[in-house]
Amino acid sequence: MRPPTVFDCFCGLGGLSLGAQLAGCEVLGGVDADPSAVKVFARTFPKADAREHDLLQEKPRAILRKFGLVRGDVDILVGGPPCQPYSVNNHQRSTHDIRCGLVQRYLEFVTTLRPSWLVIENVPGFASIEQGAFLRALLRSLRARQYAADFVLVDAAMFGVPQRRRRLVILAGRDPAKLRHAINDLASCRSNIITVGQAIGDLPDRPSKEALYRGPAKSNFRKAMREQAPTKILSHIGAGLGATNLRRISHVPPGGNWRDIPRHLLPSGMKRARLSDHTTRYGRLHESRPSFTLLTKCDPHWGCFVHPVQDRVITIREAARLQSIPDRVSFPDSMSDSYRLIGNAVPPLLAKGILELLK
Repeated sequence: MRPPTVFDCFCGLGGLSLGAQLAGCEVLGGVDADPSAVKVFARTFPKADAREHDLLQEKPRAILRKFGLVRGDVDILVGGPPCQPYSVNNHQRSTHDIRCGLVQRYLEFVTTLRPSWLVIENVPGFASIEQGAFLRALLRSLRARQYAADFVLVDAAMFGVPQRRRRLVILAGRDPAKLRHAINDLASCRSNIITVGQAIGDLPDRPSKEALYRGPAKSNFRKAMREQAPTKILSHIGAGLGATNLRRISHVPPGGNWRDIPRHLLPSGMKRARLSDHTTRYGRLHESRPSFTLLTKCDPHWGCFVHPVQDRVITIREAARLQSIPDRVSFPDSMSDSYRLIGNAVPPLLAKGILELLK
């Protein structure tokens, strides 16, 4: 029996596709407007078709002709539309954002391909924008296409991802009973918690372009991350910090944050902050806990990205580990592009949990 086939809209570096592959599915291809993302996807899935297309400018039907895909070829359509229009961290969030139109493009892929299952992953704010009207309209559109559709909020840490990352997952399928079963299973998933130390402890403390593993992988998570990886660790390098930021983070203990920094060293804006505000800024990761949600840049001013032991931010490879992205994935030469692609990715172990249920 052939494995289920998967096509990835807004594929990014391929987080959903990596999860699909881990779940035993065949990845047919991915499409994204970001050329650096498409290059990473193509290297990661050499047997799949990776193409750069702006879905706001081009119609899905025309794009699918270039892929050579027709109705019946794709069993599971997956996609994570850009989350910025919906994120509560975006104080200008609105459905007037042009990127919200990408959800309609996803529906056009559905109309053309008629897959058995659909998966959409996004931030929890997707459910609250317009007081939920945007999400309700999407579910109605899926039902109008003869799909049963529902959503669930999950935490990636419950799927073995070493990161507290709450996400909205929308599922749609032909059979309402199977959909209810899948939604209930997703909501009740409880994996063993993987900590920061368990995730990155086999990587050297000090960044290096020629880094080697500390020793053999001694846990299932590390074994999974190192499967098919090269001998030398790729992209174990990180963004540098200025003298002022180095002085700031030197005062922060594991699990601490900006409140541990002497007041005279704080940025002027943060001197006016309440102690209950910005609880992850200038945060240092704790080896015995999962990380906080990764963003598109590991800047200590915006979150908890300081290494548990070293006075530095986490490297590209360490950030990838916290997203459960395997070590075999090769990132761009641009450090900012690499952090951005990692922060935008769907954690593959979360995707694996979803796709295993559908499979």
